Amino acid sequence: MKNIKIKFKINLATYIFFLIAFLCGYFKNVLYIFFIVFFHELGHLLFIKLFRYRIVKVEFYPFGGITTVDKPINSSINKELFISLGGVFFQFLLGIFLLFHKNELLSFYNQTILFFNMLPIIPLDGSVFFHAFFEKFFSYQKSFLLYQILSCVFFLLFLLYNIFFSIDNYFICLVLLVQFFLVEKRKKYFFHSFYLERFLYSFPYKKIENQNGEDISVLKKETRHFFYEKNHYITEQEKLAKTLFEFKRLH
Repeated sequence: MKNIKIKFKINLATYIFFLIAFLCGYFKNVLYIFFIVFFHELGHLLFIKLFRYRIVKVEFYPFGGITTVDKPINSSINKELFISLGGVFFQFLLGIFLLFHKNELLSFYNQTILFFNMLPIIPLDGSVFFHAFFEKFFSYQKSFLLYQILSCVFFLLFLLYNIFFSIDNYFICLVLLVQFFLVEKRKKYFFHSFYLERFLYSFPYKKIENQNGEDISVLKKETRHFFYEKNHYITEQEKLAKTLFEFKRLH
């Protein structure tokens, strides 16, 4: 896969947040936050590079970044878990470093952003980790649904906490809400890409499952499926080919 330079981008919401902070006299605070966010993203980039995926861009938001990676949806679950924890790992290292170099403000921001990123709310690292974790036990579609439900629950809890105990994070809530709806909008694209990859390519698998039903939504990552039809088994590629043919015939 051809390597290209990483494109770094600062989201418009981040510019607005930084401008407000500068005007209010929080110059040092903004620099600390941006340093931690950048250091956090380096953790993700390290593991992405180790696994030889292509990094498309890194976009920075007020309290985090989103790294876009060119990799198959059917990529290794364990690699997904390591990538999701890369930023947390780097922040733990930073926290250990700060124990010996007293900087209470930087340490406070590091702990706050670390806790925030571990929340299972789309698109935070916690949600990415749990999405990959669910994929170890459930089909891709069911894992995606659980990933969305968990995100909704924790978003509502986070919102309620801010309503009753803090009025400073509504801007962050808005950013999270927008990201959730962007994922929901692209859900069908993710599903179709998942099935198309399974039809076109052969991915490593750890187990085999036989299915008696007709529904292709049972397909799991790292699992090779066989479907029982007319007294014999067919491969998942054959089943996907039939499904694609039926879809074209009906449309």
